[in-house]
Amino acid sequence: MGPVIFTDLDDTLFQTSRKLPEAPGETKVMSYYEDRRPSGYATERQSRMLNWLDAERVVPVTARSREVLARVNISQAPAICSNGGSIITQAGEIDREWHARMTLLETRHERIDEVYPELTAQLNDADYRHWIVYEEELPLYIVIKTNLPEDRQLDPVEQQMREAKPYGWRLHRNGNNLAVLPPWLNKRSAVAHMLAKFREIDPHIPSIGIGDSHSDCGFMDLCDLAATPTSSQVWKLIQKGNEWCS
Repeated sequence: MGPVIFTDLDDTLFQTSRKLPEAPGETKVMSYYEDRRPSGYATERQSRMLNWLDAERVVPVTARSREVLARVNISQAPAICSNGGSIITQAGEIDREWHARMTLLETRHERIDEVYPELTAQLNDADYRHWIVYEEELPLYIVIKTNLPEDRQLDPVEQQMREAKPYGWRLHRNGNNLAVLPPWLNKRSAVAHMLAKFREIDPHIPSIGIGDSHSDCGFMDLCDLAATPTSSQVWKLIQKGNEWCS
């Protein structure tokens, strides 16, 4: 049996039109907004990479909710959604064991629906939009985006959230997307759970982790091999101060 490949989606396998590199070749629409307008595109090279990955067992590991993942042109099951808050089984069903674990953890910590209004009370709704991501009515994390033309307009909000968030909570920033996550929510734990299921069937199944952001490192670290785009947050961190990259 070939490897199981756990991979992030946005900015790893495809990106928005604004982030497309120069001379991308023929592009392929990979994702859609709710109104079915295209939102994400794969370059020619990314499309060839996707074709290669499709020959193996690919598991999306994404911040997208299950509802938003459904608007991506990629296999939907198995999958890990909502930053690890929801697992979709091979049969396309919610992993009830994992959902019960997430529900229990949510009740043992500061409640998201109580933290949310406190964190966002000072945000101007004309400049920023924000919401809680839910799966099966379970609140998982908070998203904040700016309506202003430049992503950097989120900079002061990121600093504000860093100072105001409860102890142990984490921030993840990627362009115009700021996520505020409770301490019990992460992609790493969900991948560990699913990888253990695979290895109950085949103890020696190889695993590959692919991602672009700092938050992806947690699950990539569990895999036998890790890969990242050379335009990513992860690669820039590796490259910084590395004399062999110059």
